[in-house]
Amino acid sequence: MKKLEPIESSLISIKVYEIIREAIISGKFPPGMKLTVDDLSKELKVSRTPVKEALVRLEREGLVENIPRRGMYVARISIEDALEIYELREILEGLAARKTAENINEENLKLLKEIVKKSENYVKEGDFKNYSNLDEEFHKIIWNISKNKKLFKILENIRSVIRLLMTSSVNIPGRAQSSLLEHKKILSAFEKRDSDLAENYMREHIRNVKEIVLKAYFDRRKEDLSNES
Repeated sequence: MKKLEPIESSLISIKVYEIIREAIISGKFPPGMKLTVDDLSKELKVSRTPVKEALVRLEREGLVENIPRRGMYVARISIEDALEIYELREILEGLAARKTAENINEENLKLLKEIVKKSENYVKEGDFKNYSNLDEEFHKIIWNISKNKKLFKILENIRSVIRLLMTSSVNIPGRAQSSLLEHKKILSAFEKRDSDLAENYMREHIRNVKEIVLKAYFDRRKEDLSNES
């Protein structure tokens, strides 16, 4: 088991969940790794209960899978799973962008501009971990501004898998730079309060990510097959 920082806060359950989630998303806990309650509770210096609760929550979110008679493992996101997530995202986040263009105010715009500015600095520094954090925040703010509670709930339910895919995509050479430009286009549509343009730019953004991730997947498969032959 790889080392994790012990928790020094009273918000034990939330922190246990956040630490394990981040370990999975960052790749510290890779797909297929076994997760045992005893080992995690010892590493984090907490009781078994918050660890169990965290693993159950992460299973609901699709980051952990419970294999009968074997235990809990970090989930493997198949290419089919990824495609389904991107298809959902294109439709749902396109709608969220449309509604945001209709609802956005100056305070919302200022917040999104600040995120884009900070994102630009992280891209220049090559800090893709922090860029990925802001990428998630940019999208979540748009979900919230849309004021569609059902839409927000659906996206929130798949948020962890979305974040995992975001983290993997921004590490593909050139993708963070392209993603930033696409965020700027979406922001420009919000500034114009152009709902059609906002939806089109957001759908284009999600399609571009999907194509990049697919290409990277099939390139790896081709390389693996070449090494086997």
